[in-house]
This record gives sequence, structure tokens and C-alpha cells, in this order.
Amino acid sequence: MESTKKQVDSKYSPEQRRIFNTELKKKLVEEIEYKRLKVRDVVNLYKVSVGTVYKWLLIYSTTNRNGTTMVVESESSETKIHKLYTRISELERNVGQKQLEIEFLNKVIEISSEEIG
Repeated sequence: MESTKKQVDSKYSPEQRRIFNTELKKKLVEEIEYKRLKVRDVVNLYKVSVGTVYKWLLIYSTTNRNGTTMVVESESSETKIHKLYTRISELERNVGQKQLEIEFLNKVIEISSEEIG
């Protein structure tokens, strides 16, 4: 005879079933969105499945909504521009130092040639 009971995943027993409150789920999703935690961190800390965490992300995410497109960049444009300006300043400083060295060496050559004749 077939059993009419639904099969339960053998790695979880009824005693281990846990319910996380909405506030905790939202907080964990926010931590993931702001890159303070990774999905794997939440899985390991709270002993939940990866699928559960992604379900929370789908439901509680403020940035991931159905029907929206998210552009993922490693750096923002402002950060890139700031780094470029910093690099330009550094290069200008190096050019200035090299120019001073050239002028100094030219003066040394001029004085040496006058002394040697």
C-alpha cells in the first residue's frame, strides 16, 4: 500500500524546522545588498539553504524587483572619475619632479663645461 503522507526531506527533522521573522529576513537581505554579508555567510550562520536565502532576496530586496533591470558595476562612475583625477595629479607631480631633475642636470652640465673649458 502506498503511503498518503508527503515525504519530508530526510536531512531536516520536525524539531529543526525554524521560522525566521520578517525583520530578520529584511535585515539579512539588506546586509547582502550592501555587501556586508554574502549569501554563503547567511547560509552558514543560520543553517538555511541557498534557495531559501535567494527566496528572501526575491521577496524582501529593495533593489531587485520583478520587471526592473539592474546594472551591476564593480565601481561607480564617480569612483572611477575620482581615481582618474588622483592618477592625473600623481602623473603631473611626477612630470614636475622629472622637469626639475632635467633642469638641475642641465645646470650641472653647464657649470661643468664652463669649469672644464
